[in-house]
Amino acid sequence: MAALTTNVPQGRPRVKAHCFISILLAVTSISCSTSLQHYTSAVPSAYYLHDGVKIHFKQVGTGRPVIFLHGFGTSLDTWRFVVETFEDEYRLVLLDLKGHGLSDRPRDEMYAAQDHARVVRGLIDYLGLENVVIVGHSFGSVVGLAAALDAQRDGSSGVIAALFLIAGSVDAENIPFVLRLLRTPILGWLSLKLTSASFRTRVMLKRAYHDGAKVTDSLVELYARYQAVPGTDYALIKTAEQLVPVDISEAKRELSRLAIPVINIWGEHDVIIPRAAAESVCQWVPRCELVTIEGVGHMPQEESPEKIVGLLRDFLRRN
Repeated sequence: MAALTTNVPQGRPRVKAHCFISILLAVTSISCSTSLQHYTSAVPSAYYLHDGVKIHFKQVGTGRPVIFLHGFGTSLDTWRFVVETFEDEYRLVLLDLKGHGLSDRPRDEMYAAQDHARVVRGLIDYLGLENVVIVGHSFGSVVGLAAALDAQRDGSSGVIAALFLIAGSVDAENIPFVLRLLRTPILGWLSLKLTSASFRTRVMLKRAYHDGAKVTDSLVELYARYQAVPGTDYALIKTAEQLVPVDISEAKRELSRLAIPVINIWGEHDVIIPRAAAESVCQWVPRCELVTIEGVGHMPQEESPEKIVGLLRDFLRRN
């Protein structure tokens, strides 16, 4: 594995974060049609400590910062077809959420969306970012919304300026099946222990992609390798258990006061987040727009990245 170091901006004094030596991930390079053109693999990795938890991230480019948050059970690799387009115009920051990718998987209880949001806020402070646009997919959308609410709550509303969501939902009644399963005592644990990482990953990707032919062995391996990391089962179960806020009514009231522009992109063939669940975001957030993409499922940033690139470019220019 090739190794190199990278210079990461020093953190602000109030944030307890330290950068580790950067490494270059050893992953397979493959093309967008038959395999995976892994642009993100060429971007050096870095880590910062959030309350003692090592969080993995990558950054490239200069300009206005854009932070990318992946969905449940995946990693920052989900943005591999999108980010290269924007590196000449923006400072792109991709991170692995706690319990995902190359980030730590501690056996604690801090896996609620608000806990993940604090990790994101910590990274923003560590890197000294302002006027940030957050791009979030699925569960990453929930984390992005929580981070924006957290910033607005503590008077730092100018830090997070806009949210670009993909398959976002705040509908507590329409929780995806896999999350409902993991939230079920014993059954959730058994579903992980009695199946292989590759099997689970293939099943989920088949549901997430509208075109099942695009779910190749290489794609399965890309994500399955993270599922095999020790502690992943615990982290996924804890995240699923704490998915719904304790006070959902208060959370919705806070969303109704969110002042920043939000767009939610929904794939017309998404069987994981139904349209009604996607519509729930704009039912509560005032400055919100719902856009439907034809011919894709739950992961349009992978299945039809050119459509996401076009929408994101327009959103960034307008906001």
